[in-house]
Amino acid sequence: MSLIKSVSIVVAAGLVLVLGYGINDRVFWTRWFSQPPGDTVLTDWAWYKPVDVIADGPSTPLPVADNQSRVISRSALQDAEAYAQSFDSLAFLVVQNGVLQLEHYGAGIDRSSVIDSQSMHKGFLGVVATIALDKGFIPSLDTLVSDYIPEWAEDERQSITVGQLLEMNSGLAQAEFTASPFSPGQRLFFGTDLDTPVQNTPLAFPPGTAFDFNHVNSQAMHAVLTGATGMSYAGFVREYLWQPLGGGYAQVRRDREGGSARIFCCIQLRPMDWVRLGVMLANGGRVGDAQVISEAWVERLMTGSELNPNFGFHVWLGSPYSGTRLVSEPSNRWSPVSAPFLADDVMYVEGRGGQRLYVVPSARLVAYRAGRIDFSWDDAKIVNILLSGLETDVDPALVQ
Repeated sequence: MSLIKSVSIVVAAGLVLVLGYGINDRVFWTRWFSQPPGDTVLTDWAWYKPVDVIADGPSTPLPVADNQSRVISRSALQDAEAYAQSFDSLAFLVVQNGVLQLEHYGAGIDRSSVIDSQSMHKGFLGVVATIALDKGFIPSLDTLVSDYIPEWAEDERQSITVGQLLEMNSGLAQAEFTASPFSPGQRLFFGTDLDTPVQNTPLAFPPGTAFDFNHVNSQAMHAVLTGATGMSYAGFVREYLWQPLGGGYAQVRRDREGGSARIFCCIQLRPMDWVRLGVMLANGGRVGDAQVISEAWVERLMTGSELNPNFGFHVWLGSPYSGTRLVSEPSNRWSPVSAPFLADDVMYVEGRGGQRLYVVPSARLVAYRAGRIDFSWDDAKIVNILLSGLETDVDPALVQ
C-alpha cells in the first residue's frame, strides 16, 4: 500500500471519528486546535470566544511605597524578586497594608497586561460564592444543590450540599482528563455544553466522606450561583465584587452564546486587580468604607474542613503543617510542602504550575505571581522570604 493511500485512510478514519462525535461540535474542534501552547497560554487568551466581559476599564493602581512606607527589607524583596525571576515570572507584586512594596513585570508585560489565571479562577469563585452566602442569596452551606440542579433530586446525589461543593467533598466523580480530545475533561475545557456533563456526573463515593479536588465541584456552583441570584455569573461578580473593589478589565469564558460561564478555570484579569482582591481579604472584607464581605464570612472562607484542614472554600491554607497537603483521598494524591509557613494564617489561591495569590491577614501581606508553568514553584519559600523580611521597628500604623 502506498504512503499516500495510507495517509488518506488515516485522515478519512479521523474524519469519520470526528463527524461521528457530532458535526455540531465544530466549535469544540476549532477551540481544541486553536488553543495556544503551554509557554504562551497565560498571555495568548484572545483566541477563545464567546466571553462575558465583567468590566472594561483601567485598573485602579495601589499606592507605591517610599522609604518611609516600605516595611519589608530591601534584601528580602530582592531575594523574592530573584526567586520569581528564576521562574520566568510575567508579574510579581508584593503589597503590605495596601501599599505596593514591589512591582515586577517580565518582558512585554506591564500594568495594562491581562493575564489568564488557569485554576486561580477556583479561588476567585470561592470568594464570589462567599459573597452570595453572606448576602443571603444562598441560604446556607447546608442548602441542597439539587434545589438548583433538579436532575440530582431523584438519586443519590440529592444530599450534596453547597458546602460540600465548596470544600471539595461532594463525592462527585472526576471528569477524566487525558490528552485525547475525546476525554470528558477536554470536553469540560472546550465543549459547547457545560451543564449536561455536570448534570450527568455520577457519585464516586458518598458525599461528605472524602476530600477530592475536582473541576466538577467548581462548575456545579454555576447552577447554584445563577439559580440563587437570578443573575448571570459575570453580572453578579460585576455588581457585588468588581464594582466595590474598583476592578479593571476582567472577562470569563462561556461555553456558547447565551450559555454557561466556565468558572472552574481561566478568568482573565490584570495583576493589579488580583492584589486588590487580596488586600480586601487581608482587610477583613473591607475596601475603603465598603464592607464587601463580612469579617465572619471572610474567616469562614479561610477555615479548613474536617476532611482537609488545608482547604477552605476553594482556597488553600498554609496551616496546619504536616510536610504535605492532601489533593485527593480517593486517588491518594498529595503535594509536598517544603517548610512550615512563618504565619499561621497564610491563605493562597492556586493556579496551575505556580500561578498564585497569597494573603496573610495577620501581616496585611499580599503577593501575586504569574509566569512559567512550573510545578516546582515553592509556596512556603516565597512567602517565608517576605514574612522574614518584615521590619520590626516600623511605625505601627503601617502594619495595623
